[in-house]
Amino acid sequence: MTEDELKKPLKARKPAKLPFPRPKVEGMTLLALGVGGALAAAGLWAMFVHDPLGGEPVATAAIERRAPSAPQKSAAEPDAHAAAEIEQPSFSREGVRIVRPGDPMPKSGPVIIRVPDANGHDAPSAQAAAPAPAADLQTAMLEDSRYGQLPRIAPDGKRPVDVYARAAAGPADAPRVALVVAGLGVGRDATLAAIKGLPGEVTLAFSPYGSDVGEFVEAARKDGHETLIQAPMEPFAYPSNDPGPQTLLASLPAPANLERLRWALARARGYVGVAPLAGGRFLQADEALQPVFAELARRGLMFLGQTDRESRFGAVAERAGLLYARAGAPIDAAPDAGAIDGALAELERRARENGSAVGWASASPLTLKRIEAWRSGLSARGLTLSPLTAVIKPQDRS
Repeated sequence: MTEDELKKPLKARKPAKLPFPRPKVEGMTLLALGVGGALAAAGLWAMFVHDPLGGEPVATAAIERRAPSAPQKSAAEPDAHAAAEIEQPSFSREGVRIVRPGDPMPKSGPVIIRVPDANGHDAPSAQAAAPAPAADLQTAMLEDSRYGQLPRIAPDGKRPVDVYARAAAGPADAPRVALVVAGLGVGRDATLAAIKGLPGEVTLAFSPYGSDVGEFVEAARKDGHETLIQAPMEPFAYPSNDPGPQTLLASLPAPANLERLRWALARARGYVGVAPLAGGRFLQADEALQPVFAELARRGLMFLGQTDRESRFGAVAERAGLLYARAGAPIDAAPDAGAIDGALAELERRARENGSAVGWASASPLTLKRIEAWRSGLSARGLTLSPLTAVIKPQDRS
């Protein structure tokens, strides 16, 4: 390096040019911007676009009225096949097999056998026992309420317990056995199996909690069954043991319990009476029970209770002028074929001893199977399977 270079003054070094700084953008910022843009777009759409359905899918269908392809039959000559189809409830086809002669029979489940008539239409098999005709719903025995239509005694004195009762068959002097299958209406398959598989003499009791309970009760009536509606009542160990909403409680004042009772009564139409859903504690509370039984008697209904523990409901029912019947312990308390058969044999013994007896059961497949085997030889053993109203003593109907 030369001396001149050493004596040169130092020059300031120009700073190096840096690239244009980029703003830092985080993921949450981008997300907030996206959501804000979407909300703004939605607001603009709502302001300027007329869409009363809010973007829901819309389908348009054309309905045309066409002339019938075949001549209409006169009212005096109805089509028997069409009439049979109309009489069946719309939901009864599910879970029920319709077979014709020569078709393989299903291994389980209710079956309708159809035999072609002379005109080639399908008609119910003549070998199947026709159900007893059900009385039409009587509007004079219905009363409007905030919950729906309630049963009542008609102005001419007709009572639901009499009008909707099934006529009893068999020898008048034979011991009678009534069987009640309860808890129906909340399981579709079990309910249809009981309605279609059990004989009309078996009384069916329906829980008020099923969404289609009114339709099921009507279908059971048309199949010849007497029906009951179940009212949830306070059991022992309540509330840890809770039957469900609208339960009648011993601690509630009478007006509150009556409102809950009317809710249950309005769930269906055409039944002969009420049975408890649980209720061990409530059926021992005379003070709470009295106004409820008075209400049932005023509406022309009956009550079915169980004789477990120290229930005194019979004395309360008599003071209220209410028709009632007593059932023993459930025949299927133990879910075992041998135990159920033994309980049915005990039911027969009680019927022979007292002239009549009432059994209580669930609609489990095992129970229905054992009931069918038991009833097949009942008449040969000198007993008659009867509807529930047939075991109420005549003097109780006064």
